[in-house]
Amino acid sequence: MHIQDALADWSARSGPLYARLSAALTAAIERGDIPPGTVLPPERSLAKRLAIGRSTVMHAYARLREAGVLETRQGSGSWVTGGHRNGNAEAPRDSLPVAALRNPAALVDLATAALPAHRRLRDAVAALGVADPDTAAALDTPGYHPAGLPALRAALADRLTAQGLPTAADQVLVTTGDQQGLSLLAGHALPDREPAIVEAPTSPGILDVLHGLSVPLRGAPPVTAGGDELPALVDRIRPGLVYLVPTLSPLGRVLGAGDRKRLATALAERDTLVVDDVSQAGLVFEQVPPPLAAYAESDNLLTVGSLSKLHWGGLRLGWVRGPAPLVAALARAKARADLGTPVLDQVLATRLLGVEDEVRAERVAELRDRLAHAGATLTALLPEFRWTPPEGGLSLWLQLPAGTATAFSEVATRFGVAVVPGGVLSPRGLSDDHVRIVYARPPEVFDEGVHRLAAAWARYRHSGDDQPVLL
Repeated sequence: MHIQDALADWSARSGPLYARLSAALTAAIERGDIPPGTVLPPERSLAKRLAIGRSTVMHAYARLREAGVLETRQGSGSWVTGGHRNGNAEAPRDSLPVAALRNPAALVDLATAALPAHRRLRDAVAALGVADPDTAAALDTPGYHPAGLPALRAALADRLTAQGLPTAADQVLVTTGDQQGLSLLAGHALPDREPAIVEAPTSPGILDVLHGLSVPLRGAPPVTAGGDELPALVDRIRPGLVYLVPTLSPLGRVLGAGDRKRLATALAERDTLVVDDVSQAGLVFEQVPPPLAAYAESDNLLTVGSLSKLHWGGLRLGWVRGPAPLVAALARAKARADLGTPVLDQVLATRLLGVEDEVRAERVAELRDRLAHAGATLTALLPEFRWTPPEGGLSLWLQLPAGTATAFSEVATRFGVAVVPGGVLSPRGLSDDHVRIVYARPPEVFDEGVHRLAAAWARYRHSGDDQPVLL
């Protein structure tokens, strides 16, 4: 919800316009609609939203600062005093579908038009072998959990805590896949189409989200490169969102502990929301590293994850970890979209978290074997291609000996094999000398795919130019 809703009919008050705005902001803060630590929109941004002059907002903010209600720091924005800056520039609002988010234990729900699960559904669940007291308790509810099933939120919080990032259940939002989490965060962080920064190459999912919002997009060198370019780029561009994959980006790298701490500390000092995507962390060959937020205490460092990569692509379950006020705001936005992620999926996910260490051990052992097989196949059939063994994950980042990946991938398609050209994983089409291929296929499937890829490369290489070849 936008901050305008907290201000209501502020302009109908008496007095100068800046005084009316200041009074409305003060009232919203006193009501708790704008909690302590909330970052208010920049002067220019709020002026645009309210269709007033920037000077009006400037004078209103100045009055709040004089009253000790607002704190402003150069480069960090203005936020409500009495709490840590939390990056939440939007005020919460309750509506009927999400009324339980405010205080579910104290609420008698006479608003949700839904029934508990029927006996036949309970029988079907029991037949699947997932019937237990936790499942029964979930089936006894109307089934609407906008922020996520409480048991799953608690389990995810425990998992993050064990990984080195102390987390409470109210700091976790369950989403329908990590893609929804990214969409919610981008919509929250970029209300006025502020610029965003992503690594290049990066996840295609975040590019889809940001292109859909039509925001200015800038690529940054991979954080695994060990340089300090990113903080300087943030200072220069002043983005609303920075998206990073320090754990198994397309390059297959895992940022070391020292570099993580240095990066997290630097970004925690910036006034931008930083999203650390750990969706593939469970597939790291060695120990799973803590998220960036574990290395610096700052509410602008957020973590997004998924259960789909480790357990099953069809298990469309993701999560966002951040400060509780921001998670509550995102839950309200999610409720407006879908009222909550399917509950039975969450029941299953809660059980899977209890055996995740076992699942991870089996997955990693299998991936190591398939990587060794893939390496031998690539060496035999595509010896000219260059690649570095990844530190986990499902894919390889192959460098072409010549030409462009975009043209080569089209030829490969005609030979019956699909690969991802590196250019589509960058905001500006960079890395088009690489392709991404999945090695985590059964050996016979991978071998057939590489045979076809080798045939496609022979045809492309001998075509004499960089245009797709019609067969």
